[in-house]
Amino acid sequence: MPDQFASPILQAAYDYWQLRRRGRLMPARADIDPADIPRLLPNIILTDVLAQKPLDFRYRLIGTAVCERTARDYTGVRFMDLPHQRPGSMIWDTRAACVRKRAPVYDGDLPYVGPVQRVRVVSQVHLPLSTDGATVNMIFTAVAFEEHV
Repeated sequence: MPDQFASPILQAAYDYWQLRRRGRLMPARADIDPADIPRLLPNIILTDVLAQKPLDFRYRLIGTAVCERTARDYTGVRFMDLPHQRPGSMIWDTRAACVRKRAPVYDGDLPYVGPVQRVRVVSQVHLPLSTDGATVNMIFTAVAFEEHV
């Protein structure tokens, strides 16, 4: 996990998450106020952690910039229902690591696979949220897209 991110979007999301922690291991979803971060919202994904066995995830919210660069809007869809996002996929494994570590996880400079040809690279930071201060029940993800110039 870098101390500084090349992307201003990832840096702003990480700094906001750090501020909202207030000395705790991680903030709660209730600590995140969309009015504080309006310019980040298009690049945010909120993922519910479904902790029953087996572990699963569900997209709660996907920002417009992310939806524009993916094949479809996955809001409300469970990862287990998407063959390319099941256990063993990078998308699954990074979220599972965030839950296990109860700490941020960074995916940097990943090749973009999607419908927008000008996008070259995707970077993400996954930031855990917890209602009880100990168990990750949601993940706040910021996504940055690097485009060809």
